[in-house]
Amino acid sequence: MSAPIKIFRLFSYQPCGHELLVRVVRPAASNADQGALDAADGVADSATEHLRAWWEQWRLQPECPHQHTSSLAAEMQEEPVGEDLFGSGRRHLAVWAARTKYGAPWMVLGTATAEAEFWQQVQDDYALLSLGPLAPAELHHVHFLTDEDAPSGRWSCRA
Repeated sequence: MSAPIKIFRLFSYQPCGHELLVRVVRPAASNADQGALDAADGVADSATEHLRAWWEQWRLQPECPHQHTSSLAAEMQEEPVGEDLFGSGRRHLAVWAARTKYGAPWMVLGTATAEAEFWQQVQDDYALLSLGPLAPAELHHVHFLTDEDAPSGRWSCRA
């Protein structure tokens, strides 16, 4: 039986450079049942698309009237560094992203006040080191949403 997995997906929107980071949970599923694993993946994918559609309609379009295209810039299926990514969403965050030895879209993500602090936290985490993170890390200013936040109410700013 696989455990539930937090999945972080960073999307980039062009031509303006807006970025959306979503955190969803892929539910536990039996490793011996491919249908159950596919269904669990479907739940995470559906939650991601729901959050993206909500944000695009209610936040992006009113703020920026351009026609946007989006792409998956990064994905992480490990616990990130920094406590901000464990909290609630519906806010702006500054997030560090470092490529990994596994190539795109796999990245190591986290929050820290400076790149050196980000790397120190990564060095202290064996699971993240096993991903083979590559320097330098890039700072992204993202809109952060989670599947635990209902898509209504106020959007707050905090970076």
